[in-house]
Amino acid sequence: MNALRNKVQLIGRLGQDPEIKTLDSGKKVAHFNLATNESYKNAEGTKVDETTWHSIVAWNGLAELSSRFLSKGREVCIEGRINYRSYSDKNGVQRNVTEIVATDLVLLSQGNRLNQVISDEPETGNEVEPAAGSEPAGRGPRSRGK
Repeated sequence: MNALRNKVQLIGRLGQDPEIKTLDSGKKVAHFNLATNESYKNAEGTKVDETTWHSIVAWNGLAELSSRFLSKGREVCIEGRINYRSYSDKNGVQRNVTEIVATDLVLLSQGNRLNQVISDEPETGNEVEPAAGSEPAGRGPRSRGK
């Protein structure tokens, strides 16, 4: 049953630069929107393009890295979990919010740049590492067993 868990992956473009805040507790939080696109043909055979906007939240180290590496229009892959919450606004109206709490970010390539993975999980070594297809740190040809 391990496969049945709250997990989502999205590939899209940022609609704005991440907005980062430091809370009274010292924790950092970044908010930004991500646009995903889908194309299909309707019953008349006309191509239809649909854009869906997702609210993304990143915490602590991932929030800090998001503010450094992400900007409006940047294409990323986000992995995280869906979170539902509600609150009362200034006028006492109950509001419901659906957001993605990011756990990993992959910066998708731009030109000659490599993909980079950014994760909020503790790692040994650097916080930013090359994505799949690149040699992991310490696993180059010289470090393989002889």
